[in-house]
Amino acid sequence: MPPRRALAFSADSIVHTDIPIPLEPTGKPRASDGAVRVLIVDDDAFMIRLLATMLARLGDFEIRGESDPQVALRAVREHGDSFDAVVLDLNMPGVDGMAFLRHLAQIGYAGCVVPFSGEAPEVLDSVAQLARAHGLHVAGALSKPPRREQLQALPWACAGRGLQQPAVEPAWQPAETDLREALAQGQVECFYQPKVDVHTGALAGFEALARWRHPSHGLVPPGRFVPLAESCGAISELTRRVFEASFAQQAQWRARGLDVSVSVNAAARDLADLGFVDFVCDCAGRHDVPPASVVIEVTESQLGGDPRLLAEVMGRLRLRRFELAIDDFGSGYASLSQLRDVIFDEIKIDRDFTHAAHESLRSKVLFDSSATLGRRLGMRVVAEGVEDRLDWEFCRGHGVHLAQGNFIGRPMPAADVPRWHDAWSGRVVAQRLAPLPAKA
Repeated sequence: MPPRRALAFSADSIVHTDIPIPLEPTGKPRASDGAVRVLIVDDDAFMIRLLATMLARLGDFEIRGESDPQVALRAVREHGDSFDAVVLDLNMPGVDGMAFLRHLAQIGYAGCVVPFSGEAPEVLDSVAQLARAHGLHVAGALSKPPRREQLQALPWACAGRGLQQPAVEPAWQPAETDLREALAQGQVECFYQPKVDVHTGALAGFEALARWRHPSHGLVPPGRFVPLAESCGAISELTRRVFEASFAQQAQWRARGLDVSVSVNAAARDLADLGFVDFVCDCAGRHDVPPASVVIEVTESQLGGDPRLLAEVMGRLRLRRFELAIDDFGSGYASLSQLRDVIFDEIKIDRDFTHAAHESLRSKVLFDSSATLGRRLGMRVVAEGVEDRLDWEFCRGHGVHLAQGNFIGRPMPAADVPRWHDAWSGRVVAQRLAPLPAKA
C-alpha cells in the first residue's frame, strides 16, 4: 500500500477541523508511520487547501487545517504532542499570529513553528525572533503565496520534536537570608566560559560567571540569585567574591603555563564606588595577576549612572592597566557620549543580535553596525551567543575578533577546562573551524 501523502478534504469541510485526521480510541490524532504531522492555522480556507496540496506533493505529510485560531489552540492544548509543526498565519481575527505564539509558549508546545504571511520579509523576521524569544523552535518562515522552493527548504525533519514539556515543580526561590548564608559559607563559586579567536580557533580567555552550589537545591542559576543580590544590597559582596575566586584561578593557570585573560563582571554599585579601584588593584596584587590580563566587563545598561563618577572609576582602572569591556552591547541605552568619554578595550555584541543573525536582515545590519563601531574605535569585537556552526561562520565573515557561546563551550568548573581545551582543539581541526596553519 503506497504511503498516504495527505488526508482528503473538501472545500465545504474547512470550517473548524478543516482537514480531519482519524482518531485513535484515546482521542489523539493518529499519524501514519514516518509522516510529518502539520497543523495549518489560517482564516483563509483557500490558503489552507493550497498549502496542503503543495505539501502533499512534497512527501509524506498528514495535515490538519483550522480556520478558527481558538479551535486550533484547543487542539494544541489537547493533542500538542501529535503535531510536529504548526504553520501559522499572522493576520487572523480574534487571535493574531503573535498572540498565538505566546499561547503556544505558555502551553509548552515543543514542535516547529512556521510563521506564514504576506507581510514584508522584515516583518516575518521580527515575528521569528519573537517566537525564539518565547523559547519556540522556528523552522523558518513562509511568504504568501507559498512557493515550492520555500517549502522544500524548510526542515520538515523536525518530526518527533512535537512533544510537550513534562510538568516540573516550581523552581526554588531563595530569600535574602539564604543568599547571605551562601556567601558566608563559600557556596558561591566561579564557572568559566571560553572566548576564542574566530580566525584561528585559539583560546583567548575566559569569562568568570557566578554559580551558587546549594547543598540541597544543587546548582542555582545566576538569574535566580543575582537580581536578589542587587535588590538586597549584597551585590558588591558577591562581585568581590567572584574577583577573588577568578584571580586565584587565573594565578593557578598562569603557574601551569596557561596565560590567558579572565573577564569579570562589575556591578553598577561598584562603578559608583571610588574604593572599588583600590580593591581590584589589591586583589590582583595579592594573586600576582597582571592587570593587563584582566578584562572588567560593564553591562551597557549600567552606563546610565553619574557620568562623572563612572568616568573617574573606569578611567582609574585603565590607568592601572586593567582592560574594560562594554558587555551586552545593543541591549541597553548607552549614549555615544559615554562611548566617547570612556575608552573601552572590548565590545561584546549581545547574544540576541548574534544567534541566527544570518536569518534576519535587521539582526545582520545591527550586528554589522556594532562590529564596525567597535573596530573603528579600536576595540576588540566579541560576539556572544554563538550557538551553532552557522553562527560561527557568520561571525568569521562579519568583522569579529573573538567568539563566545555554547557552540564553543558552556560555562564550566575550572577542573573541566583542560578536557574542554583538548576537545575544542580537536574540533577545530576535524571540523575545519579555522584554516589550517601554512606549512613551513
